[in-house]
Amino acid sequence: MVVKLLLLFLSLTGLSLAQPKLACIDTNRILQESKLVASAQGELRSKLVEYQGKLSQKEKRLEELKKQIESKAISQKAKEEKIKEYQRIEAEWRELQEKAQRELAEMKQRLENMVYNRVKEAAERIAKERGLVGIMDCGVFIYRDPDMDITTEVIRMIDEPER
Repeated sequence: MVVKLLLLFLSLTGLSLAQPKLACIDTNRILQESKLVASAQGELRSKLVEYQGKLSQKEKRLEELKKQIESKAISQKAKEEKIKEYQRIEAEWRELQEKAQRELAEMKQRLENMVYNRVKEAAERIAKERGLVGIMDCGVFIYRDPDMDITTEVIRMIDEPER
């Protein structure tokens, strides 16, 4: 009799004994398989290579100047000019290196935020469509039903061109 009353009360208040619906995403798979992530990584890598090339050119010029400065066959006046040029290029190299580090860090953060936001939007869309109460990273579960994994759908959604 008490059980019947409890069930009646739960049904009247809209509560259910059913478990909340959860899903999960595998963030490692997203990082490995997503075209969006690959594109962002390629963009960052391209900028890194560009800066490495510029820094390498300056380093080569510094090496050339160092050899010229250390040469015995150079006049004192020419040596002083080479030292000034060396100092100028060395300062340019440091400035370029700082600029590269700053710009690459900002670019990395911007790209990570963009990917995170797209994953979050896709997860929210799927949650609303399926009536899910939560989506977690698949790695937090000790055990989970394989049907909980919505990673493939999230990857498909984030790789779609933005609408």
